[in-house]
Amino acid sequence: MSKSGKKVSKKKVLKIVLISLAVFIVLNLLGAAIGTSTSITHPKRASYDEVITEMQEAGVWGNFSSYDKEDYIVKGLDGYELHCSKISTPETVGTGKYLIYSHGHQSNMYAGSKYCDAFIELGFTCIIYDLRGHGPQNEKAICSMGGYEGQDLNYIIEDTYSRYGDVKLLGLHGESMGASTTLNALRYTDKVDFAVADCGFESLKFMVHDMYNDMYLYPFGACADLGFKLIYGIDDEEVSGIDALKGSNVPVLFVHGQADDWIDVENSEDMYAVASQYAYSELWLVEGAGHARSREIAGEQAYKEHIESFLINSGVMAEYEAEAGIEGEAA
Repeated sequence: MSKSGKKVSKKKVLKIVLISLAVFIVLNLLGAAIGTSTSITHPKRASYDEVITEMQEAGVWGNFSSYDKEDYIVKGLDGYELHCSKISTPETVGTGKYLIYSHGHQSNMYAGSKYCDAFIELGFTCIIYDLRGHGPQNEKAICSMGGYEGQDLNYIIEDTYSRYGDVKLLGLHGESMGASTTLNALRYTDKVDFAVADCGFESLKFMVHDMYNDMYLYPFGACADLGFKLIYGIDDEEVSGIDALKGSNVPVLFVHGQADDWIDVENSEDMYAVASQYAYSELWLVEGAGHARSREIAGEQAYKEHIESFLINSGVMAEYEAEAGIEGEAA
């Protein structure tokens, strides 16, 4: 004769369900802490060919193939080797104008090709490089989205002055993570004359929390904070371009696509509000441009004109002309 099974009470069923739900939530929160911090600190590396093809297909490669190139290595924070390339023409050599470009997450130095035409036409020699943990030649390293990278950039700034003895005007340009790198570098140097921050985020913490808040997953941002801190030793609140702007006398042009659904335009608006308290700043919002697409949507000519106008309105060009002994010449 078979034994009848014990009847499970409703209270016990509810307890099992609640425990299962709690375990599910905890595992998902742990997944957010580990997954988010790991995916950001360990970016997928794009090859040079992949980024070159991307730029060509987007129609922003321009005249890059025709420019003179000189590859070299700069030792950054803790001796980390950064692969760099100087991009110039006979017309930019001797002007004393230099521009250092910092690319975005999961990209590499060749993303700078879409901005080189504008700066080359304005007489700048461009320096592009692979940020730490990026590019096919750099060693593997933790990516902090602008913290360590801002310190690396300061080493490149110092190298530029020592390598090229004729520097009279030095600017920085960064896109997305590169914009964060550009702004965070201002903590460490007073040798920068201007900066262009395209589709940057005000802090790593703000970016991560905003991403999860948009999905109504509010606790997940705090878990990601813990992941950065406990696993990788990164305080995402301190990777902050908006804080680096406080007290900075460097003029900044903020560029942001109004259709950016990855880094909300609010980031550049907030940073502009802070930067303009301390130095001349401009905010250019590009209608219809998604993330890192302002150059494509606006076009090379409009992008160049905004930079040129910014350099004139900020007084940067007048200071350069005075130092270079130029009278009444166009930028």
